Amino acid sequence: MSDAPSPAPAAPAAAGPFRIHAVAEMTGIPEPTLRAWERRYGIPAPERTASGYRLYSLEEVEQVRAMRTACDGGMSAAEAARWVREQAAQGGASDGKAVVPGSDPFESAQATLLDAIERFDEEALEACLRQMMFMGHSTTVFDQIVSPTLREVGIRWHEGEMSIAQEHFATQRLGKFTRDLMQLASSSNAASKVVLGAFADDEHEVGLLGLGLRLSTWGFRPIFLGAKTPPGAIRNAVESVAPGLVALSVTLTPERARARELIDDYANACGDVPWLVGGAGVRPIAKLIEEHGGLVDPGEPVALRAIIREAIDASRKPNPKKGKK
Repeated sequence: MSDAPSPAPAAPAAAGPFRIHAVAEMTGIPEPTLRAWERRYGIPAPERTASGYRLYSLEEVEQVRAMRTACDGGMSAAEAARWVREQAAQGGASDGKAVVPGSDPFESAQATLLDAIERFDEEALEACLRQMMFMGHSTTVFDQIVSPTLREVGIRWHEGEMSIAQEHFATQRLGKFTRDLMQLASSSNAASKVVLGAFADDEHEVGLLGLGLRLSTWGFRPIFLGAKTPPGAIRNAVESVAPGLVALSVTLTPERARARELIDDYANACGDVPWLVGGAGVRPIAKLIEEHGGLVDPGEPVALRAIIREAIDASRKPNPKKGKK
């Protein structure tokens, strides 16, 4: 009995169309992955029968093969899809034999992290995180690798492609990595401290970590209170450490009455200390925050730094109304 590996299944002579199980056998790409690529990247784009069955042309089979070749060469699936589309637009045959261009290092890191997360591979994850420490400025690493990876994990969990255990594994490890970056970026001699906390009902820390990391690089020393930080905790921190700034994040916008209650309490807790709110859920309550004297993250680093500096400078000026009887 020979130990030689069996050859890959040969492509059928027919020109198509092919059903999804046949395409999976022809390309070596599992059916769930074919469906995921179609949904996320539009490649392949099979026709549907009246009953909803997918029918793939021979050209689409070749596109899948080209995607696999590109991914095997180090590209992320998103990069590979763009490359296949570019090949098609240029009239090139996407048969998987063309020269695959070098992959983007940030997207390659994302792909490595996602693969390690799916397999609960702690060793591979740690190796990638160590490499990421040398891939650029800390905020660049967060913006280009950590944040999009966690966003993709959230999407896959929502679509049932990742378990809650995988989501927790990713959040815990990448959250710790970002906190480490934040500590490395900050200085014990920083002129101002910043208290960081998420809204009282908010369990998400990603936006808060990104904000804290950016503030650390701007000369603030972070005091990280984490998710679900109530106004009382903010008040205690303000009284204890006299920060130059309080930064809050909100991922999911609270309903109007709850938002008004929280914002009023946070404003009172911060007192004369400038306070800022950022995160994915801030826009619908931006006016309410500003009416209570808070700052709203404009979503652009240069503008954010300017409004923070202006607010801190204003808070340090003597108030002529204070002390008068």
